[in-house]
Amino acid sequence: MPKIKKKNKDVDINIKVNNLDKLAKAGRKMHDRKSGWKCHGLNVWGFGSALAIVLSYVRNSSIFWAIIHGILSWFYVVFRIIVDYKLFG
Repeated sequence: MPKIKKKNKDVDINIKVNNLDKLAKAGRKMHDRKSGWKCHGLNVWGFGSALAIVLSYVRNSSIFWAIIHGILSWFYVVFRIIVDYKLFG
């Protein structure tokens, strides 16, 4: 019975691990270059703008005012909370 030569899987695994390590290092270098003056708070402003648009459209049924209040974003949301719940007066 002839012996079947087994392929050494350790070599394959080592090559793949080394390539992944190189890829991770390259990704970190690119991220360090790109993240100079990046603002991470844009997601919060986007959510505030969407919330303001929904609140405005539900209250006024006007696309024009929804756009204006979407631009004002969190300022309109806080204003609506103060007025609706009569926090100051």
